[in-house]
Amino acid sequence: MSAQAVEIVAHRGFSARAPENTLGAFELAWKNQTDACELDVYLTADGKTAVIHDKDTKRTTGVKMDVATAKQAELMALDAGSWKGQEWASEKIPTLEQALATMPMGKRRFFIEIKCGAEIVPELKRILEPMKERAAQLAIIAFKRDAAAESKKAMPWIQVYRLAAGKTKEKRPTDLTQLIADTKADKLDGLDLGSSDFPWDEAMVKQVRDAGFGLYVWTVNKPADVLRFAKLGVDGITTDDPVMVREALGGR
Repeated sequence: MSAQAVEIVAHRGFSARAPENTLGAFELAWKNQTDACELDVYLTADGKTAVIHDKDTKRTTGVKMDVATAKQAELMALDAGSWKGQEWASEKIPTLEQALATMPMGKRRFFIEIKCGAEIVPELKRILEPMKERAAQLAIIAFKRDAAAESKKAMPWIQVYRLAAGKTKEKRPTDLTQLIADTKADKLDGLDLGSSDFPWDEAMVKQVRDAGFGLYVWTVNKPADVLRFAKLGVDGITTDDPVMVREALGGR
């Protein structure tokens, strides 16, 4: 695969410059011609969605509220932008529908990361089903096996990738062979793997490809690493700075 074919995925939007997981971050990424944006989504206490990475709101709003036990409207009332700079003070925690509404028609797409468990799948299906004709512009990613598997079962028309870090919570190396077997059994479309701790080389990429899988890498923020992963032939690179990645790939 040529470097030109690598999909650039803006991590939580253009998070190097804008407050992560906000409409401003997604709009800035689209404006800078990113191929895709990644976002994080939780289910709220009232069965709705909130686009936020952490379990609570402290880091990005300064106010501590537990996302799973708060109502969507309470979360949306918080200022999720000021921590990045006063010019972002109007940014809120978006709903999934609001985030998806920023996506241009055409080839660009969203990677929707499930941060909770499979309990969010019915609500995701309700939101995504009307976008079925734009299936190529959507993908779901999840660390939790049940969340990924249930998403694929409920929405077979959407691409679903299993996320994994190179080390387990017990600090042991992730068993890639087992991960591939599980992902195959769950009929998913591929893997989205951490850039560190995995033994990234041609043999590893071949092992994933031989399973018939797509392959993405996260989170890559140095030009030399961008070139290394592009050369290995990954489908896409997730980054906080999509402009840096484009420039590293030769400004395509």
